[in-house]
Amino acid sequence: MKISSQVLLNFLLNSFWQIALVAGLASLSSWLLRNSAARYRHWIWVTALLLSLGVPITTSWQSLTNNEQPNVLTNLNASEAVIPPLTLNEFKTAEFTRARTTTKAFLLSQPIAATLLTIYSLIVLFSLGRLVQAWIATRRLRSGALELNDNSRLDGIVQHCALSLTGSDERVQLSVSDRVAVPITIGMFAPLIILPDQLVVEDDEELLTSAIGHELIHVRRRDYALNLVYELLYLPLSFHPCAALIRRRVRQTRELSCDEVVAERILTPEAYARSLVKLASSAPSLQRLSVSTTVGIADADILEARIMSLLKKTKSDTRRKRMILIAISLLLLIPCFAAASFAMKFDLESTETVSPVQEQAKQERERTEPRKVDVTVRMDPREVQEMKMREAADPSERAEIENKRELEFKLRSIRQTALVKSARISMDQAIQIANSQKPGKVLQCSLDAEHWKEPGVLAEDSFVFYRVLLVANDEVDTGVITHVWVNAIDGSIIKTEKELPRKREPQQ
Repeated sequence: MKISSQVLLNFLLNSFWQIALVAGLASLSSWLLRNSAARYRHWIWVTALLLSLGVPITTSWQSLTNNEQPNVLTNLNASEAVIPPLTLNEFKTAEFTRARTTTKAFLLSQPIAATLLTIYSLIVLFSLGRLVQAWIATRRLRSGALELNDNSRLDGIVQHCALSLTGSDERVQLSVSDRVAVPITIGMFAPLIILPDQLVVEDDEELLTSAIGHELIHVRRRDYALNLVYELLYLPLSFHPCAALIRRRVRQTRELSCDEVVAERILTPEAYARSLVKLASSAPSLQRLSVSTTVGIADADILEARIMSLLKKTKSDTRRKRMILIAISLLLLIPCFAAASFAMKFDLESTETVSPVQEQAKQERERTEPRKVDVTVRMDPREVQEMKMREAADPSERAEIENKRELEFKLRSIRQTALVKSARISMDQAIQIANSQKPGKVLQCSLDAEHWKEPGVLAEDSFVFYRVLLVANDEVDTGVITHVWVNAIDGSIIKTEKELPRKREPQQ
């Protein structure tokens, strides 16, 4: 649960500035392409919508993968070196080192994180509810539309538009409804053009050609299915104003692209501009039915910009403009990919809870044991003396020993990082749990693991545990040492063993 919350927080908080960056770059790119065909600007804004979702997702994925420790000792097996367990002082040092290497992570308190996630979930659910409501309204609209059959005048207009667009007699189903004010297109696999009942009886052939031709282009481009995909991509971004701007620009440039095709292949720009004004005058502003799940000639509320674009004589695209398009695409993509690498990392503050039994054991331990003793693993003095003699006798032996020490130091650092990262409870908590099982004086507590796959990488069947050595209160005089193995993940007791005191050998 914590990992999923952390990933969602990284997505949410990084998307605030990353989506704004994408929208700014897309706006600049669109401005640089203002004299080019509208379809290029449409591709820019569609790419911006994909990047607005893709860059934060990449950032969230990196927040998980970056925690993996790289293996710097590729030529060494775990069995080639024996490393003692991680003692208390080393555990605290490793925790401090890990905290310093992850300074990019910003800690958020649990209440703030819960508030942010709740607000985000409510916004997404609200947007999803609106989309579902629009989808239901669209299905009702389709079921209530009446098919137009044996209408030779409309069939002739459809045939003329299809021949102008594709050079073939492409058939499409036409319907009429009194619930729409402007022509719309719905349907992914079986597209349907729904015309207003006032438009069907219209005597203006130019107006009918403009409306039907525009909708045929939507059918040919599969804009209905693509629009539904864009709405689904927008759902997790619906909280961001810049994402709403990107979605709006996608709709506007889509209509501009369709207008350009109509003006190039079906009607003259002047005739089509007049028809747009007539059709827009019959459409209620900002009150289109199923705005999220239909496409139509009145989708974009930029009538003036559409008229100016039609009447403006644009130059044909040249090789220079294609090079500019490639450069602008790189201008949009490269900073967005770089943003994923420089993303901020957010984490939740841990709120450790101690059970009453552990709290009572802690108080008892503090009363009976004011000070713990750390017992670290040391070499035998005779081995140390023998090593010094070999170093003095052979310089090459000294270099070999130094290399071995350096290798063991690297191996130990990797092991410390892996153990501290895998442990879910602290060493103090493990001592409390061991004392609740067997009250007494703690001699040593170490962190270790079973079954290493390679240095720094645990095997699949491995488990991390704390080994607590203590002298029970009722066995102080006997010298019996109790070994308590505590699971470092869930705090459960793995096993408990007793070590009897060794008899001293008689001195020679």
